[in-house]
Amino acid sequence: MPRADTITPTDANEAAVLGFFTNLMRKDMAAFAELWADDAVQDMPFAKGIEGLEPRWEGKETILAYYNKAIPGRRDHVFEIDQFHRTKDPEVIIVEARGKSTISETGRLYDQRYVFIFRLRDGKIMLNREHFNPIVFQRAFDGFIVGQRKAEG
Repeated sequence: MPRADTITPTDANEAAVLGFFTNLMRKDMAAFAELWADDAVQDMPFAKGIEGLEPRWEGKETILAYYNKAIPGRRDHVFEIDQFHRTKDPEVIIVEARGKSTISETGRLYDQRYVFIFRLRDGKIMLNREHFNPIVFQRAFDGFIVGQRKAEG
């Protein structure tokens, strides 16, 4: 699987989608912010019930607040692209990816498989529907159990 930062986009929509991954890898949060429409939505259907992780964020500022908090705590953050699917709608791109990083707070490896559905408008991300395995999330971020925080020790 190629790393996201080795793939050359063919148009503005692909550039925005690949920029999502590459700017997170580089921790370039200013460039990451430029990718989003002001009224963007990030939807994570499998996050429901995970304490501390909202399943839906609405608005660019809300989305950026999360990423600006989460990404600095990742080390060796890499996204590999398994499949990049263009659809009949040029503003919808589906990406199957693998993300790996070390979580600074826990020291644990976060090795996650994703399916992202991006909807774009004028080269900006207006929807990112992120599907991931919540069990992998919970194990890496230590202390999360679906629906409740793990009891202290």
